[in-house]
Amino acid sequence: MNEITLTAAFFGGIISFFSPCILPLLPVYISLFSGISITEFSREGSRLHIFIYTLIFIAGFSIVYLALGAGSAFIGTIFFDFQDYLRIIGGAFLILFGLVLIDLIKSGILLRDLRINMKLQRVGTPLGAFLVGIGFAAGWSPCIGPVLGSILIYSSMSGSVVSGIKMLGAYCAGIAIPFLIFSLLIDTAMRYIRKFMKIFRWTNYLIGACLIILGLLMIFGIFSV
Repeated sequence: MNEITLTAAFFGGIISFFSPCILPLLPVYISLFSGISITEFSREGSRLHIFIYTLIFIAGFSIVYLALGAGSAFIGTIFFDFQDYLRIIGGAFLILFGLVLIDLIKSGILLRDLRINMKLQRVGTPLGAFLVGIGFAAGWSPCIGPVLGSILIYSSMSGSVVSGIKMLGAYCAGIAIPFLIFSLLIDTAMRYIRKFMKIFRWTNYLIGACLIILGLLMIFGIFSV
């Protein structure tokens, strides 16, 4: 595995964070796992509480993503002798994900929002925040799933479980770092989120174009893990 692959996974996490499935809903997520209502975010002492619970939330989704990375890489080692075929199939899936995101292909399955059923009420406990993080990672959303699926495809061709964990660790970091920054600056972040709501729909087009390019590079063997 090279640094370019890890960097790509990291930026995949950042793009996922700024997608319409996370950033516009950031205040809702924070309120859900911290137990603090949106109107109380500016209350004294809330910032530290939100930051700590954000760390716990991140631990929850990171465990799921790291396990997925290890699992996909392990499966990839079983079929290591068929790497060339897997590379072409993986590239085709990346192109498919990209075409879905830029609306050239309509797929009811890939555009479906699947999440673990959880009551939408504030939890406000460390265990609750951890479980919300697990539920966040265990679901599928139309603008995060294709990016995560693409990284898992690369992870499966990495040749080792450790490499798969590293790749998904980079993806987790790409989501976690801006999540932590925005949790510390939640009041300011909420104002900017409202201002830039109109541009979020273009994020999927950017992600889709990148996936199509990466898929073509993978098929032709130009971009390797």
